[in-house]
Amino acid sequence: MPLNVFYLHHVARIGGAENSLHLLLRALDRARVRPLFAGPVDGPFPAALSKEGIPVFSVPFGPLKNVPRVMRSVMRLRRIIREQKVQLLHSNGPQTNVCAGLAGWLEGIPAVWHVRNLLYGSMRDIDRLCAGLATRIVCNSEAIRERFRGSSAWDKSVTILNAVDLGAFNPQASDESFRRQLGVPPDRVVVGMVGRIGLGKGHVHFIDAAIRLLRGGANAQFVIVGDAQIPEESTRLAMLHRQVKDAQAVDRIRFLGFRQDIPQVMRGLDILVLASDAEPCGRVLFEAMASGRAIVATNSGGTPEIVRDGSEGLLVPPRDPDALAVAIRKVIEEPALRQRLGQAGAVRARQEFSVERYVTRILDVYEAAGSRHR
Repeated sequence: MPLNVFYLHHVARIGGAENSLHLLLRALDRARVRPLFAGPVDGPFPAALSKEGIPVFSVPFGPLKNVPRVMRSVMRLRRIIREQKVQLLHSNGPQTNVCAGLAGWLEGIPAVWHVRNLLYGSMRDIDRLCAGLATRIVCNSEAIRERFRGSSAWDKSVTILNAVDLGAFNPQASDESFRRQLGVPPDRVVVGMVGRIGLGKGHVHFIDAAIRLLRGGANAQFVIVGDAQIPEESTRLAMLHRQVKDAQAVDRIRFLGFRQDIPQVMRGLDILVLASDAEPCGRVLFEAMASGRAIVATNSGGTPEIVRDGSEGLLVPPRDPDALAVAIRKVIEEPALRQRLGQAGAVRARQEFSVERYVTRILDVYEAAGSRHR
């Protein structure tokens, strides 16, 4: 009989965390695990899970400071756990981690937490404070796991880096459609950022570096793939458009908005740039590596665990457009380096970041959680 696992997530839109969770659920052997989902029922993410035949249950997770709402979510979870004979909870993020911990404790079943974020500014580490409720804790990177060092949660935490769909992101799958859409000459190097226009993602530094390179005569086309998802990001996107317009670079630094053909986008790029202040475990890095693309990224957060400086990419300090420009220029001007970095990334993705390896490690955590609970 398969293990009935209840996956908890509070976001309806699709971003990096949602893509990671969706990839896991698609890859599970249904003879071993029967997945169920708790969270919002309206939106692209629950809709995608429903298409996969995964039962979706409405559980309105809210801010943890709203204690009555948290308790309503816990009680709703407990009812579904009993009705569906759920045997293990797998939550994603503080809002669902606490609810999963409470519901698991009350119902006598293990709760696995998936911790995907770093802390910024004055953020309180709710996961560390409430870690006693977790049976096991999966961290997306060692940078994230450091949050638990010195606490009782350290011994029950483990780092499992993200995986990538090697079938979709494949350097052997030739596709020129993205470059044709851009209309760039064959000899022009395409350099891009892929992801939402979020706080700390470094788009302003990427554009600053691109402007410097274009003024220096770089034969490159710069693209920004991704869109704003909340009002604050819309304001940021408008500011970025003004930055490019003021530099009179609208033809060479293009905003392409949200796209669903990311495998084609990756194969159309020559260089993937991740300019974040500190990325916990950037999905685009795995996708670019699997696609055989060279990478320039910041040496912060979990990125150095994924991309090794000088091996799969070049790493630079965050918030440093000068250093970013120097590294991008080097990869633009040295085709052999570009090829070497891309090939090394593709090899590492196949060896270390396959979905099959990822699922095996997650199932090992489930087994350990069940054993600990018994």
